[in-house]
Amino acid sequence: MNSFNDAIAQAVAATGAFELEQAKKLITVPTDTEHGNFTLPCFVLARSLHKAPKVIAEELAPKIELPNGICKVEAVAGYLNFFIDRKFLAKSILEAVFSQGLEYGHAESNGKVVCMDYSSPNIGKELAFHHLRSTMIGNSLARIYKAAGYKVVRINHLGDWGTAFGKLIVMYLREKRPTDQATLDSLTVKELNILYASFSKAAEAEPGLEDEARAAFSKLEKGDDFYHQLWLAFRAATLKELMRIYKMMGVDFDYYTGESFYEDKMPAVIQDLEAKGLLERSEERDVVKLDEYKLNPCLIRKSDGSTLYATRDLAAAIYRKKEYNFDKSLYVVDLGQALHFKQVKLVLKKMGYNWHDTLVHIPFGVILNLIDGKWEKGKTRTGKAKLLRDVIEAAQQKILDFINQKNPELENKELIAQQIGISALTFNDLKNHRLMDVKFDWDSALSFEGATGPYVQNAHVRLCSIMRKAGYDVTLQDVNFDQLLDDAAYELIKLLAKKSEKILKACETDEPCELAQYALDIAGAAHKFIHDDRVLGSAEEKSRLFLVKCTQIILEDVLVLLGLFPVRNM
Repeated sequence: MNSFNDAIAQAVAATGAFELEQAKKLITVPTDTEHGNFTLPCFVLARSLHKAPKVIAEELAPKIELPNGICKVEAVAGYLNFFIDRKFLAKSILEAVFSQGLEYGHAESNGKVVCMDYSSPNIGKELAFHHLRSTMIGNSLARIYKAAGYKVVRINHLGDWGTAFGKLIVMYLREKRPTDQATLDSLTVKELNILYASFSKAAEAEPGLEDEARAAFSKLEKGDDFYHQLWLAFRAATLKELMRIYKMMGVDFDYYTGESFYEDKMPAVIQDLEAKGLLERSEERDVVKLDEYKLNPCLIRKSDGSTLYATRDLAAAIYRKKEYNFDKSLYVVDLGQALHFKQVKLVLKKMGYNWHDTLVHIPFGVILNLIDGKWEKGKTRTGKAKLLRDVIEAAQQKILDFINQKNPELENKELIAQQIGISALTFNDLKNHRLMDVKFDWDSALSFEGATGPYVQNAHVRLCSIMRKAGYDVTLQDVNFDQLLDDAAYELIKLLAKKSEKILKACETDEPCELAQYALDIAGAAHKFIHDDRVLGSAEEKSRLFLVKCTQIILEDVLVLLGLFPVRNM
């Protein structure tokens, strides 16, 4: 639809009344279609032309040479209202969808690289339900950026280094667990999760345990072979479960380069800070002061020589720039880390890296669970967090119960139930602006009505069902576009035409909710079209079936861009 906007702006600019860019900015889409598909106000010309806007519009309307696809222009109360030719729109859009398939609306390569850092859970713990946000927002944005023409480098920056491993080592040895290789190889992340929670409980009674953990990590960081063996076992046990969950959710990464990957790269960063006179000693810690920005110092190294998150993120940013030469590097991390990323960017600026502003923090709110009568974020260290695997299994079972009631003979119903359940959780997360906190409620998330994943998936299933029942594959030669000019078909085709601009807007704003709302709009328009315009058995069957096919193609790709499974049966 943007092409119409540009064409109208050029036609109006050709009259000499408006500048081209001025016209582009003024053109809007009216809420009432009786006022056209695009409208241009003439009020800005009133002072320079010394005429009423109404008169200006009436004088300009007959001078405008209508571009292709625009059938008329009307002057109404100081506005120029432009109307799209329905047949032109139907033919141009549906032909493009038919020829380009799922790639319709995708941009050509722009030659730019974007690094996408998302999910990034801590090793030694199971994925909690709140990890869903970074994982699925990042997964969707990675797909959206690719569709917008970027080369995407997907990175899982695992939390596999730091004091948390000192805690696990201390607790593992405190409980006198076996340290032979066979036992270490058989470790599970569930056992590690219990260890972590046990440490938190024990530390409440013995504050000195925290010092033991810090000392243990310092020993690990300095290269202790035994501690490194334990660390490798903890990492391997966690990764095995992570891979299982990611595969189930349809989430992929190009690299699993966690914090430990940068351990041998941090000394160079610290040396560079020292050489540039940026590293200062404060309260027995090495810091970079940010007083000129009215921010607290950025902590680089603890008193015992151990590094911190900032040290590792600085090393990671510098490495990624050298390795991938990114144009943009996105960090999909919750809002609570805003200060951290601000400090990291400013330290890079002080180090002389002029690309520091290409690092972009993509913040988001938290998932809130009802815990002891209050909405709050679950915490793995207290053992009160809902585990993501448990939530997925519960969602799958609830959907399976529904399928057994409605369609018990459905093939592969366990897998389909799992995919619908995961999609429901994902859509419930992505449908609102990411900065909003998400209150998780089973009934609303899994409902087949309203703004839900099952609702948009059901629309896709209905489209697939109609195509299956038809028993043949309709082609372009079968279509009479004069049969697709009624309101229900036209409103649906108008929506299909917006795919490219919706992808670009989601990319520009880093908001998957733009595509989630688009999916809802398509689903609603598709349901209305199927209801108002009978497809199978009608005189217009082939033409309408072609629109069904094109709608299914668009909706399938939008669901995939969101990270949902476009199931074909339910």
